[in-house]
Amino acid sequence: MTTEARSGQEGFERLRIDPVRAENLRTLFQQVPTSLAGATIATLYMVAIAWPFHDWRKVGLWLALQLASQVYRLWLIHEQQRIPADDDGSSLEREARNYTIYMMISGLIWGSAAFFFMDASQPVTVALTLCGLYGISGGSVPGNAYNPVGLWVFIGSIFGLVMLRMLTLGHYGYIILGLASLGFAGILLMFSRVQHRALNEGFAIRFENRRLLAVLDVEKLDAEAGRAKAEKVNLAKSQFLAAASHDLRQPLHALSLFSGSLQSLGLDQKAKDIAARIQSDVTSLENLFNGLLDISRLEAGMVQRNRKSVACQDIFDRLASDFDPIAEKQGLDLRFAETALWIDTDAALVEQICIKLVTNALRYTHKGGILVAARRRDGFVSIEVSDTGVGIALADQARIFDEGVQIGNPQGDRSKGLGLGLAIAQRLAVILDSHIELKSAEGQGSRFAFRLPRAAPAQATTAAAPPDLSQGKRLLLVEDDAMLRESTRLLLVQWGVDVALAPDLITCERLVAEEDEFDICLVDYRLPGSGNGLDVIARLSALPRAPKAFCLVTGNMGPEVLAAAEAAAVPILHKPVHPARLRALLNHLLTIGEHRQSSIEVG
Repeated sequence: MTTEARSGQEGFERLRIDPVRAENLRTLFQQVPTSLAGATIATLYMVAIAWPFHDWRKVGLWLALQLASQVYRLWLIHEQQRIPADDDGSSLEREARNYTIYMMISGLIWGSAAFFFMDASQPVTVALTLCGLYGISGGSVPGNAYNPVGLWVFIGSIFGLVMLRMLTLGHYGYIILGLASLGFAGILLMFSRVQHRALNEGFAIRFENRRLLAVLDVEKLDAEAGRAKAEKVNLAKSQFLAAASHDLRQPLHALSLFSGSLQSLGLDQKAKDIAARIQSDVTSLENLFNGLLDISRLEAGMVQRNRKSVACQDIFDRLASDFDPIAEKQGLDLRFAETALWIDTDAALVEQICIKLVTNALRYTHKGGILVAARRRDGFVSIEVSDTGVGIALADQARIFDEGVQIGNPQGDRSKGLGLGLAIAQRLAVILDSHIELKSAEGQGSRFAFRLPRAAPAQATTAAAPPDLSQGKRLLLVEDDAMLRESTRLLLVQWGVDVALAPDLITCERLVAEEDEFDICLVDYRLPGSGNGLDVIARLSALPRAPKAFCLVTGNMGPEVLAAAEAAAVPILHKPVHPARLRALLNHLLTIGEHRQSSIEVG
């Protein structure tokens, strides 16, 4: 056994707490700079939206409480950094308890914003405050899943005070919104449990790999068996992440539907515009979330690429709308060269690669500019991102695409990113049968480029917007999640749809038998009992007064689900659902009536 391996093994044996628990706590404190930056942004947002509506002294008092809590957090981090490297873990556990107390105090301060800033006479203050609280609570999950107790008291404190505030407002709509917020908090807590379990498995695998390395010199055959075991566990983890996509999508699905229902609060035009911007941000979050889930599903072999002809200019236009304000704020000249080139590829993955490359260029370019261009290259199109930044030394270029590598950030400052952007971009390029190439010189800028197959321009088609056919129609929603039933109902009622709700097969069979005929039936795939949504659709289709059209709603992207739905000629609506896509699907189902297509997929 090597000296280094023996020293590491003895270090684990000295710990008085579980090594996995100790690693969780160390990583928790390493995440603080990133979470501190997020809390600062969220605090500035809350102050900005409250300033026009409230007395400055009230806003100042809330801000002072926030600043005091952050000073306390910085002191905790200082104390944690003083813990000796050879500590047996007792000091680390003590600081974790203190950090949990901080999380409870912080949650109470954030939750108090409901009392400071929500004014029933100005519904826009309710919408804007909730948006901030949803953001800070949702954003706290990744960085605090290492210590679930602290996260639970943080989220519980926030939404407990939100519910209390909604009760004091007294209006039915606000009470429903408060209950929905509690449901959202519950989903976040369930998500944190899933993530904490995955983290524990990952840390356990890391320690297991270290143990295997420690005995590598003595028993090579055992090491080979251990490697095979680790690979099997890693594949199982990827498959678990892919299969868990349904549960991970639930919070986004509910948030999208609730943001689409804000009109029920009687907002004025200015507030409606703000609500529309919130919906736009939710859509962007959905797109990013879907892209990240696609990576885990591809690793598990559960998804294929969606290739089609794409105009490079369309991708550039979307990137420009996102990055132009950022570049202008940094005083940089960001240009997207106009192009008429088309490519045959997956547009979403290409856009994600470009986002990573442009973000990287903006981070390391301090003067000059950035050029994004598409160029012909021997039957291919080369997408290129060039900058006048600090450049990359030749010795570092071979490892720039490795995970966790950040050139020029030896201290590991989390505010400068996590060193994953280029690694993720390279993995996405490989999925597209491409490879990102780098040309750079220290002090002279960099150029990143990847090639994709050229495609002929697709003919543009114009069609008149279809009429809204859902007004006055009857819809049956079969969904076991109470919060999702209510969020969907609120949205559909605004559209004039007569909605009936059922949590299981028995209830929906009774509704079909006793009530007037339904025009559409939306069925969630995962339902209580041994059956699933396709089984429910088969049972309802056999009834004499069956609904005219069916649609399966699911966040499961497994090929077995897609194949079963196609075989049953049942349309699929994937979570999270954007309200516009839901309305388009309803119109489509009402148009085809009793005639079902063999394969439909919206989302």
